[in-house]
Amino acid sequence: MQVAIIEIDNNQLLVAYNDVAKALFSDYVLVLNQPFDYQKIFNLDNTINIDEQDNTIIVLNSQHFLLQRVIGSSKTLFILQSIDYLKKRLSKIKVVGEHAFDIFATQSLVMQKLIAQAKAFSMQREPLLISGETGTGKDLLANACHQYSSRGDQTFLALNCAAMPDEVVESELYGHAAGAYPGAIESKKGFFEQANGGSVLLDGIDEMSFQMQTKLLRFINDGYFRRVGDDNEVYVDVRIICATKVDLAELVEQGKFRKDLYYRLNVLSLNLPSLQERKEDIALLTDIFVNEFANKQGITPPRIDNNVIDYLSGYSWPGNVRQLKNILYSALAQLTSPILTVKDVMLPTSTTSQLSWVSNIENKTLDEMTKQFEKEILLKLYGQYPSSRKLAKRLGVSHTAIANKLRDYGIGR
Repeated sequence: MQVAIIEIDNNQLLVAYNDVAKALFSDYVLVLNQPFDYQKIFNLDNTINIDEQDNTIIVLNSQHFLLQRVIGSSKTLFILQSIDYLKKRLSKIKVVGEHAFDIFATQSLVMQKLIAQAKAFSMQREPLLISGETGTGKDLLANACHQYSSRGDQTFLALNCAAMPDEVVESELYGHAAGAYPGAIESKKGFFEQANGGSVLLDGIDEMSFQMQTKLLRFINDGYFRRVGDDNEVYVDVRIICATKVDLAELVEQGKFRKDLYYRLNVLSLNLPSLQERKEDIALLTDIFVNEFANKQGITPPRIDNNVIDYLSGYSWPGNVRQLKNILYSALAQLTSPILTVKDVMLPTSTTSQLSWVSNIENKTLDEMTKQFEKEILLKLYGQYPSSRKLAKRLGVSHTAIANKLRDYGIGR
């Protein structure tokens, strides 16, 4: 990725762009002599005033870009450069670090608290332990912590330790000398050497064998290791970040994880909440994923019907944020309307225990709980029976009664 350049005239019409811009955006977005709505195309919200800043950081297709605007007498140039591209050419760059956590939705208090902790822990040298259910974004949080740290301009590498043989894990992390294995003609640097000065994420640390745990503990303690088949010790400065979807303390009690390694890793720990625990973020996450999909496809983002958020909030999301993204992408790929409605979103069949009212009844009266349950049932069924008459027939009640309830709960408007 080099520099993308887009030129518009004083009437906001697109007059020119280079090949890099063409590769970044779709033909639908880049149409010569047509209006170019840069505010929408660059995903600039109302809080960003590009007139008051020399440069702006934006996110396109889940990547950070530096956006600059140069205003001339008869034209305006937009210059976009990939932050990853810039990082490879600059010895120090702080701009990504400052925006490293912008990719997270933080409307909920639990996420606001987590990001505040993550920013504080990012600046330390000690190992970082990230836990959370599948699909919560542990790898994204690890990468953000690296970018925000003083090591942000250095290498970040990730290794999934799950179900990998010891010899593979050892070779990947520590490297090997020439002749260490049959066919190993040349020596190879492992992740720790490649990321010297940076960070290494060990995902699925709970599945690392005892033998590898022992070797990792030694490395964390002094920074020295030997390549496989080599007698010489190597020293590197690497920050270790570990991720797990299980409770390591429970594994320690069961004798399935080294106690000393656990306490060495658990100095700085972050626990990503499930989506069930951060329902306030669903609206913003939905908006992010809808716009991300539209940007990738080069289409205008559909309007999100008000009932969609209530509908999504009523589901338990066992697959967390990843599942939300996948379901929305599936709905958008089949969408033929400019509006995303409840009937377009196909959620897995819910059981009674999956309804959010079950875990949200504290300090509510029986009448309030009954109305809450009733609203969620109507929201769920309205997607399949999108009229008061059809829904009334399905539930065996009068059309007038259902029409009144839909109006009271604001469903279908």
